Amino acid sequence: MGIKILKKAGSAIMSAALLLNCAVYSAPTVTAADAPLKFEFEDAKYTGTITVEKDANASGGSALKMTDSGTITMTVKVDEAGPYKLIFHAFGIGTDKQQNLSVNGTSQGALGIPEGTEYQEIALPAIVLKAGENTITIDKSWGWSQFDYLEVEPMGATKIEAKQTTPCDQLATVETQSLMAYLAEVYGKNIISGQQEIYSGGPHGLETEFEYLKETTGHYPAIRGFDYGNFCCPLYGSDDGSTKRIIDWVKNKGGIATASYHINVPKDFANYTIGTKMDWSLSTYTAKDTDFSPSKAATPGTKENEYYLSTLKTLAAEFNKLEAEGVPVIWRPLHEAEGGGGEDGSWFWWGREGSEAYKKLWIYTYNTLTNDLNCHNLIWEWNSYNYANSANWYPGDAYVDIIGYDKYNCTVYLEENGWQASLRHDDSPISSTFYGIIDKYDGAKMVAMAENDCFSTPDKLQEEKAGWLYFCTWYDGGSDNTNFLTNPVFNTKEDTIAMYQSDYCITLDELPKDLYKKEGITPPDPSKVTTTTTTTADPSVTTTTTTAPYKFSIQKKSVTIPERPENGLGKCMNITLSGAPNASIGGAIGYGTTADDWKNVEWDCKLNDEGKATISVDISDMPDSFKTCEVQVWWSNVWNSATEKAVDKPYTIEKCEVEYLMGGDNDPLWGDANYDGEVDMSDVVLIMQSLANPNKFGLDGTDPHHLIGKGAYLADVDKSSEGITSNDALRIQEYLLNKVETLDPTAK
Repeated sequence: MGIKILKKAGSAIMSAALLLNCAVYSAPTVTAADAPLKFEFEDAKYTGTITVEKDANASGGSALKMTDSGTITMTVKVDEAGPYKLIFHAFGIGTDKQQNLSVNGTSQGALGIPEGTEYQEIALPAIVLKAGENTITIDKSWGWSQFDYLEVEPMGATKIEAKQTTPCDQLATVETQSLMAYLAEVYGKNIISGQQEIYSGGPHGLETEFEYLKETTGHYPAIRGFDYGNFCCPLYGSDDGSTKRIIDWVKNKGGIATASYHINVPKDFANYTIGTKMDWSLSTYTAKDTDFSPSKAATPGTKENEYYLSTLKTLAAEFNKLEAEGVPVIWRPLHEAEGGGGEDGSWFWWGREGSEAYKKLWIYTYNTLTNDLNCHNLIWEWNSYNYANSANWYPGDAYVDIIGYDKYNCTVYLEENGWQASLRHDDSPISSTFYGIIDKYDGAKMVAMAENDCFSTPDKLQEEKAGWLYFCTWYDGGSDNTNFLTNPVFNTKEDTIAMYQSDYCITLDELPKDLYKKEGITPPDPSKVTTTTTTTADPSVTTTTTTAPYKFSIQKKSVTIPERPENGLGKCMNITLSGAPNASIGGAIGYGTTADDWKNVEWDCKLNDEGKATISVDISDMPDSFKTCEVQVWWSNVWNSATEKAVDKPYTIEKCEVEYLMGGDNDPLWGDANYDGEVDMSDVVLIMQSLANPNKFGLDGTDPHHLIGKGAYLADVDKSSEGITSNDALRIQEYLLNKVETLDPTAK
């Protein structure tokens, strides 16, 4: 399910949203050739509700204000074709915003605009412009932004290189060091081709993608992707031949192997007994479907650690076999941890507790495999995103060799489609993402396209100087939406031929014969290994972790709706929340089957002095045909009177329960706050008590006669304000004095 309407997003949500192509940017590897050109937005063409506003702070005295609709079209003229840095001077009104950006009709993804009242620089590097006139188009997505001017800065020569190109494992084998040295040689000069194999038992054979590439282009990919998740799972796993296939690919065919780790855990880990076998359907690798704790997995002595360590021991036995054969692996475990952005956007269990727990798990995994289980044939690849806070998830230079990015930009989420997934061909090399990641980690590591749908084209990659180390196209999953290699919405046959036959792309037959035995490589010497002792969670001496201010992110909780009882009348959702004391929290209860019929029942509340609240929301209008709905939180903040701004605060959805009002043939007894079957002054008293002392008399109060969900629903008789207020108590008193005829809030 998705969100059809977002009225009150947190003040920093979009800095952790789909900002794939933009960053506040100062790339260490790119220099400007000449002074930037300047274009005022008030001189642009615009449609919809966009207006020119006088603004003394704007460079030309005026700016463009985008609200509910419209498109901005600006013509930019440059003398020479080539890569340029586009620097937008703008701010989001009220909260961070994003708009859709295209250049000469080609999508550049989302333009992220920070919230503010002063204009801020938002830079997109490596945007290719043609000589003469170019069209820059900004289409309203979130709207409510103000634009001052655009700078267009030509980029000089780009030098793509990494500062650290030797394995972080000081005991890395000669073969591992040799492979790392080769990767450093080609980085920024060529792109290495790669293809992920399908899982065992998939909709087609293991060689299907590879034979398609050979038949279509005349070449096999240089890199083959494997996955050890099934092999190492203690619940149902078995030897699927991965190790034998890796040895064959590397030793017999001369290729490069990379491996990921979709390792499953029990959905109900709390009731799982270590060593018990179970069906695949009772396990998961998703964050939302398990109670498995990644922080406990990295804590010796816990049940989670016993389980996770058993998988690493199984895995290490296979890596040791590969090492004995002289086979190194580009090892990419615990990938895509940040997921949709922020601290709670992960779709995998290893990211479900946020960045600190994740880093602890990564470092534990590294130390266990490297130091305890003696796996010294691994090049450690860590997945990053290009969100504002992605660096918070970085384990540190001491535990990472390569930074990967998973590119799926043919899937887009558009407002006009209710934010549901839509597919469109997009062969952009996303150069801004490439340079954004370089900048985020100070150019320390080589940057690769670890997974992809469309691998772009060799011409565009070179034109935009998007120097990805390699690409590795995901397998064909058996449907149009997941056939990432052969469906032309992702990769056309013509583009596939152009890529694999290009001099820029390295294929299997073009890898050097001495790939794993390069001259000048020194065998590891255990006597020269240095260690660092520290009491912190991260023993790295080369990495400084900075804790950024909290960034709001939307939470969603799926709720099962029970069958309506025989005597059930209206129904309500009781939502229990925790967070910052006195925080304002709001959102919606959403339901629907498609984007077109999606509906939101909005709600809001204020947490008490202890940071707790339970709110009862009327969902009687939700048809009984819906068996599930989705509770969403759209904002959580505390007002800072000094700065006159709302400050985002963390929160938790503790519990959500649907409750029916029982009444036989009777109508709801409106005003019956204490749910005793009568309406009298005791109901007025309970309402006032719940407002004055919610810890005792509120929905989660300690008093045995506290307000309950059904009573809260019946007490909300004054609809001029949302939820229970003193107005409800006043209206009940007026009813008891015969000043109003009915308490039914739906009556006219």
